[in-house]
Amino acid sequence: MSKCSKSIMRLSHPRRNAYKGLIWGTVLSCSLFSASPALAFKLSPQGTVLDRKLSRVGVGLLDKITQSLALWGIEHFTEPVHEEITQRIYGCEGDPEVCADPDLGFASNFVLAGVRWNDDPPFRLNPGQGRDLHCKLEETIRIITQPWCWGGLFRDAKRRAERGELMDAASGVSLLHRSHFGDLQFMHAMATKDGEAAETTRRKILMWSEFSWRTAIKEYGLATRLQDISIEGFNDHFGRTGWRVQDLFTLGNIALRQRVHEVAFGSLLHMVQDSFARGHIDRAEPILGETCSGSGPYAKPGVIREFHAYGNQDTGKHADYDARHAFARHMSAERPNVIDVGRVLKEMFERGQSWETVKPYLECIFEVENPVTKASPGDAFTK
Repeated sequence: MSKCSKSIMRLSHPRRNAYKGLIWGTVLSCSLFSASPALAFKLSPQGTVLDRKLSRVGVGLLDKITQSLALWGIEHFTEPVHEEITQRIYGCEGDPEVCADPDLGFASNFVLAGVRWNDDPPFRLNPGQGRDLHCKLEETIRIITQPWCWGGLFRDAKRRAERGELMDAASGVSLLHRSHFGDLQFMHAMATKDGEAAETTRRKILMWSEFSWRTAIKEYGLATRLQDISIEGFNDHFGRTGWRVQDLFTLGNIALRQRVHEVAFGSLLHMVQDSFARGHIDRAEPILGETCSGSGPYAKPGVIREFHAYGNQDTGKHADYDARHAFARHMSAERPNVIDVGRVLKEMFERGQSWETVKPYLECIFEVENPVTKASPGDAFTK
């Protein structure tokens, strides 16, 4: 019997109704651990102090206790690597334990909310969905607000992906399903499926880069309807929704809305950070002294040899390359590294540079060696 099973069985049958929340917290921790979600460079489930305060508004005492237990369990299997990368981009030079603190203050809570968004976008379910997962349909779902519901939905998405189901805008599934296993995997700098041509994945990445950048420099505001955005390919993913920018980035979180432009920039940073994780992309080593053409004297990252697809990867191997030790190896072996690239983008963002000015640099970050190379799990990650 596994450790997870033993933990659940300790809550003997007569007590299970009284401790239903505790059981769900344990189940969630076990299910997320075994699922090994595709979070490139791992992400802490705890969030910032703003996240934690907002998640407890209107929550009863028992729910607070079970929520805390669930989050405590999850944290044994995650590391705040995305948070550390972002704080270092914003100037932190301390030890890993220092720079990994999401409340450190180098990067704002709004940028960090955006960095977290790609892995944990806020959403609500349609009537009839999530019936057996203790989901509250009237409330926004995120890992920190409804952790056991989130974990159950993630497992459902994983099972559907293994059956070969297409999870896109027309399928009616949640953003969680789509971002980790469906048509929105470009948000993690990954192909949607094995066999997808590198140039196809690159186009989607640049499409999201343009949308998030134009939102970051306030060309798109909270009221902008996604179906009205004219970026090529964007409506394939968001044209059916009827959502506004506010709904996409800040559903159920009014505190983020006045600085949604920072949230959008954080989302772009997440995708760029993911592109330096080996489980997501196979990059060549950068060539010393080579610079990006057409975008200023910026050092050129290694060219992309292949975008990986998550569906047929060994999840344990993938997770190992998302860990902090993988980030440390990358930092010591490559220049420019993910911090160098992030700092260039931060400088451009703070200057309010136009998409037309920034586009050549992002094209350089995501330059592919061969546009027709087909995505695969990657030799090192095959099941």
